[in-house]
Amino acid sequence: MKISKTAFLLALSVAQICAANPAVTRNDEIALLRQQIAAQQAQIEELRKALNQQEETLVRLAGGPAAAPSTVAAAATAPVAAEGPKPTLGGFQLSGDFRFRADVQARSGNDAAAPLQNLRSRYRVRLNVDKELDPRFKFHLQLSTGPYQNPITNDQDMAGTVAKHPFSISEAWIHFQPSHNIALRGGRMEEAFADNSRFLWDDDVRFNGFQQTLNFKLPANAGGFTGLEFRAGEYILSNPGVYILSPNSPYVAAGYEAGQKVRASNLFHPGAILRGTLGEQWSHTITGDVQIYRNPNQIQLASTAAGFPVLINGALGLQLSGPVGGTGNTTTEPGGAMYSAPDFQIARVAYRLDRKAFAVAGRRVPAYLDFQMSRNVGASNLRDAFMVTGNLGAVREAGDMRFLYQFALKDANSMISQFTDDDLGTGSGVNVAVHGLRFDVGLTRFLQFQNLLFIQNQRRPSNPAGQMFVPLPRGANATFRYLGQLAFSF
Repeated sequence: MKISKTAFLLALSVAQICAANPAVTRNDEIALLRQQIAAQQAQIEELRKALNQQEETLVRLAGGPAAAPSTVAAAATAPVAAEGPKPTLGGFQLSGDFRFRADVQARSGNDAAAPLQNLRSRYRVRLNVDKELDPRFKFHLQLSTGPYQNPITNDQDMAGTVAKHPFSISEAWIHFQPSHNIALRGGRMEEAFADNSRFLWDDDVRFNGFQQTLNFKLPANAGGFTGLEFRAGEYILSNPGVYILSPNSPYVAAGYEAGQKVRASNLFHPGAILRGTLGEQWSHTITGDVQIYRNPNQIQLASTAAGFPVLINGALGLQLSGPVGGTGNTTTEPGGAMYSAPDFQIARVAYRLDRKAFAVAGRRVPAYLDFQMSRNVGASNLRDAFMVTGNLGAVREAGDMRFLYQFALKDANSMISQFTDDDLGTGSGVNVAVHGLRFDVGLTRFLQFQNLLFIQNQRRPSNPAGQMFVPLPRGANATFRYLGQLAFSF
């Protein structure tokens, strides 16, 4: 009969205890064995959780499907952290990243739009603090650079002479997982369906509110699908606190009537994800979801000179110098506070096909194809968007490379411009048709050199007869955007 090493060591430990204390009975021996086994099982469980977290992080960094809800902000644009355990302080796990970027925006001028020439240096610093309170509760905090008036970037311009730059809360949430297939989260966090694809959301935007996920394993051979996940997010976008609106309030410009109560703006985002395998090397994911906005005009109002003091300054306790950026949707008047679209109820479907790895020159090279399309059923025109992305490679260590091409089309009423990507849509988050190219190379296991190029053309002109005005119309010359950056992780 063979005896395992673990059993032998346990038996030896008990024998030593018994030899030192002859009064120990057989029942005591069994109790001691049970205590030691329980302690070792707890250690094994901790190691298993740490391994699972590392595997999930590697999947996200390789451009894989997002976890639910994701715990690493903008993981698709960050390099893989150096191997080994993360530093801890009083049981808090620390991690972060630093990015040094050259940002070039260029467009020649014509009658439709003024020229654009903006060459600048920028940097971003993010610090993550994580703490597992017990196996069910986890706490996460992220501090980041970034200007207060621009919620869709954590980049800080190298400007302002030598004035100190802000460093503020980007994420803060509590995650509660009472069972293997149920998870709840509350605080400030990535959107429930964020996937760092540049389609729906900018990868730096964060929402305040709540999220829920519910996972099910599907029976074997269920059409090749192995898992079904339901997700939902409920986000609080404003708290006006106006019970009787005065006639001279900025809210009147956003369509609210004097004498009435101004209610909060919210986003509700339910949906489902179906995952499956197609053999040993291939997997695929189908996503369906719908965004339902309540009182969306307050988002546009915050992007006007009259609106940001009442919507933003009070919430921050600071007096910002200018409105929130990211405009691009059609409005009922030039630079106005009302969207031309009556509502934003955005239905989306997405399909992703993943290949684990191809063998190329002795390296394992993953790949994926991603298709997404959406329609704002709350609008009658200019309401569609789609994007296709092809990716080859992932950067995990020195010498690894990544190549990506994507084409995106976002009509002027298809989604909220203030929340979608501001690199893919420079100066106008929607009303764009964009080609995107990307090349990354690993210099070390903690450092990447990343290159992104976007070629953007505008989709539609303004239509005064239909009360639709866009900030950057069709007819403007092509906008070119190049981002060259060194991305460190720690």
